[in-house]
Amino acid sequence: MPTAETHRCTASRDYCIVIEYTRASPHRVPLLIAHKVSGRKGHAYWARWTYQKPGKQVTVGGWKKSTWTGENGRAPGVAVETLWGHSGRPGGPKLPKKTLVCTQFKGSNQKACYRLG
Repeated sequence: MPTAETHRCTASRDYCIVIEYTRASPHRVPLLIAHKVSGRKGHAYWARWTYQKPGKQVTVGGWKKSTWTGENGRAPGVAVETLWGHSGRPGGPKLPKKTLVCTQFKGSNQKACYRLG
C-alpha cells in the first residue's frame, strides 16, 4: 500500500515529528519518530507520542528512551530520536482523517504535531 512521509517542527525548530502513513483512510501509521535537534551528550532523553481523533479526547502513550543519532551539523550538540514502528512495513495503529498526532520530549511543554490529511 502506498505511503506518505512528512515532518513538522516546533516554531523553535528544536523538536520535530516525522511520520509515515498510508494514503488510504483510515490511515495506518507504521512509523513515527520524535526528533530533538540539539541534545546534550551523555544526557538521557525520553519521548512519547499522543494522538487525538476528531471529537475525541487525547490518547497519550508511555515514555520511551531516545537514542543518539550523532552530530547533526545544524546546531550545537547531538541529535536524538525515539522511534515507534518500522518504515515500509505493514501495521501500526489505524487513525481516521484529521487525527492530530504529536510527539513530546520529557521536561518540555512543546509538542511537534501533524494532522493526518
